[in-house]
Amino acid sequence: LCVGGGMGTSHGEAATYPRLADLIGYLPADQLLAVAEAGLTIPRDFGDRSNRKHARLKYTLDSHGLDWFRAELAKRLGAPLAPAQDFEFSARGDHFGWQQTPDGRSWLTLRTEGGRLRDPGDIQARRGLRLAAERFDLRFRITPNQNLSLIDIAAADRPALEALLREHGLLRSQDWTPLRRDALACVALPLCPLAMAEAERWLPDFVPRVEALLTQHGLEGEPLSLRITGCPNGCARPYLAEISLIGKAPGLYNLLLGGDLVGQRLNALYRESLDERAILAELDALFGRWATQRLPAEGFGDFVRRLELVRGHSPHPPTLLESAA
Repeated sequence: LCVGGGMGTSHGEAATYPRLADLIGYLPADQLLAVAEAGLTIPRDFGDRSNRKHARLKYTLDSHGLDWFRAELAKRLGAPLAPAQDFEFSARGDHFGWQQTPDGRSWLTLRTEGGRLRDPGDIQARRGLRLAAERFDLRFRITPNQNLSLIDIAAADRPALEALLREHGLLRSQDWTPLRRDALACVALPLCPLAMAEAERWLPDFVPRVEALLTQHGLEGEPLSLRITGCPNGCARPYLAEISLIGKAPGLYNLLLGGDLVGQRLNALYRESLDERAILAELDALFGRWATQRLPAEGFGDFVRRLELVRGHSPHPPTLLESAA
């Protein structure tokens, strides 16, 4: 069980901040609902109910302490949680391409850039998926990374389904760079009333420019997480990326660096209020240093942290840095 993670924050309000979750114990599956209910009622009873921006479990934890939360949870459950078991995250994101289940059926995850299904010319996503739904016995599942999985596919249907998807350009994303394949953006303008800048509509234009810089420095094909949001509320989980752009005003973004590839480290503010030209100039210089000064197989976020190009977890209050780390 992990508690207290949250991405939302507000520009200029130090009392709001992103926070990594804390690992507090292990529960068997049959305790899931009881633990979930107890965990939800604690911030209900002890959280800040007067300020919507501060009504989050992460703030309740930071004001009362993790040991207090463990004790309160144990009181409501009638017993403490078992100690956490060992685990390791080695990657995050979706597995693209064909995967097979033990019963012989298959599933296929498709990249949907920015989470948007459209027919923008040579990739006819909406038409292709509509035909797939009509012709084959399968189901659709949305992933947390804005992608779409076609599941429960019979082995006999795979060749015809793959041909249909290829005809409509839906398999081209399997050849994209890791940067483009894994980049995330929130909805932003024009659909979100909180958005201060573009995100989803800008992503397809911006990513190729970053790819060109990586190629220029001999870094093409390197895994690199990029996330863009139109405001600091964090809907695309930008504070966990190696490179994040968070909207401040139309065409202006804060540039944050230093997350990791598996989502277990917050990034930090590097530059404020940059337009696209300035962002690309900063990334050009940073990629040049990464290409020439990196350790073997060192990721960009780890490189940024090792050279202390950013410090801390912005905009985390200094008193929380040690506990977050």
